[in-house]
Amino acid sequence: AIWVQTFSNSPFVARFLCEAPHPPAAMSCFDCFCGLFGGEAAKKKAALVKAKGLVRSLVAEKSCGPILIRTAWHDAGTYDKANASKPWPEAGGAIGSIRTEHEIKAPPNAGLQKAITAYLSPIKEQVPEVSWADLIQLAGAVSVECMGGPVIPMKYGRVDGEPKELVPPPFGLPAALPPFGQPGVKNPNDAAEHLRYVFYKYGMDDKDIVALSGAHTIGRAFAERSGAVKEGYMDGTLYTKKGAEALKNSQTCGGRSWTKDWLIFNNSYFTDMPKADPECITFPTDSVLMTDPGFKPHFDLFAKDQSAFFSAYASAHKKLSECGSKFEPASGITGI
Repeated sequence: AIWVQTFSNSPFVARFLCEAPHPPAAMSCFDCFCGLFGGEAAKKKAALVKAKGLVRSLVAEKSCGPILIRTAWHDAGTYDKANASKPWPEAGGAIGSIRTEHEIKAPPNAGLQKAITAYLSPIKEQVPEVSWADLIQLAGAVSVECMGGPVIPMKYGRVDGEPKELVPPPFGLPAALPPFGQPGVKNPNDAAEHLRYVFYKYGMDDKDIVALSGAHTIGRAFAERSGAVKEGYMDGTLYTKKGAEALKNSQTCGGRSWTKDWLIFNNSYFTDMPKADPECITFPTDSVLMTDPGFKPHFDLFAKDQSAFFSAYASAHKKLSECGSKFEPASGITGI
């Protein structure tokens, strides 16, 4: 068995190959991983590889990538670097705590219970070695890739945690519409100030904000979830109503999307927003990216150059996915 490193325009990819002239008939990929890494580390890595395959199949079968990405973001998005000096996991972040009653039933996470119970729980049962924190972040990253987006150089090995000091909703997560009432926001109608408040506490900058906003190239808003649109499960737009081609295998009709092909991860969020398609959403936190002096240069670049968007997105997504996380081993597990 050998460990092969390959390089391309994408981030580093490592592949484990079993190359023996006459391998034992009963040898499995799990045995290979265990033989190479040994013990618990081997089991965890093998389980992560298995989980990745299961998520790929799930996304292909049910076209549920958007809700898995939103779940990953909303788990990680509770992080606040101002609390980083507190004992772990009091700063929040990608620690799997979105599963708790306090978080999953809160208004910002409306609709996400389905991602945990219907989509991820059956996978977790098959890979008990994988923490919830890892599974949630893996599902988000794999969904991006499955829908045509960049390969994200993820690190795994997260430990599950639940803060003892419960932060009230909205947990520092971004809002769709004003008034933006987060602490530190001086003007409740200033979308740019709101975005910076939310993402700067993750240790991000303006480029990261615009890149992550580009993930709205996929997904929909629903009246029953954010309440920011009038379309719900029983109705929709030309692109989301029952029978719409863009639905693919999605089991949920309705809502309103940011783009026409909302199950394809590309840079259409940036190229199409100026066209103001009446069938699509543009919230104040979207449109401000086209006008704010700090955001506009990145918006314009990503509209012209999808590869630049993909590169920036992969970096920002990885950064968000590690906010507040505790890894075992401390160096994490890569190459999945």
